[in-house]
Amino acid sequence: MKDIQLSDVDRRIVSALACDGRMPYKELAELVGLPVSTCHGRVRALESRGIITGYHAEVDPVAAGSEVQALILIRIHSHHRNRVSVVSDELVRLPGVQRVFLIGGDIDLVVHVATASVAALRSFVSEHFGSDPIYAHTQTQLVFEARGGQSPL
Repeated sequence: MKDIQLSDVDRRIVSALACDGRMPYKELAELVGLPVSTCHGRVRALESRGIITGYHAEVDPVAAGSEVQALILIRIHSHHRNRVSVVSDELVRLPGVQRVFLIGGDIDLVVHVATASVAALRSFVSEHFGSDPIYAHTQTQLVFEARGGQSPL
């Protein structure tokens, strides 16, 4: 992994856009103290360097009807460890999956899911993890409350 250095101005741009990805360039330029055209060029450069990878709407799962959130901790059978990346790519495409984390330690993956109900969560876990021999162990943890947000840097 290469060492990426960001200027203070670039950090302020990234931070502002992480808070409001729809911020107009004029407002962003004023905030960071640059002319609009220079600010626009800096944003394009941050995008082309892969530092800014996209813009999205942040959706509250509860407000969107997914009342139950959970973290599913998954251990993959040792003879399937070479498939962890493939499995995570498959899991992230499942309906209700918010994020998949590949982690170190006793657990291989943490899957953040949002479902409409506890019954829907139980169905999700049974359907996707219940009989697949690739999974050595799963443990489901209910999320009571989530705090914080995306920290840009």
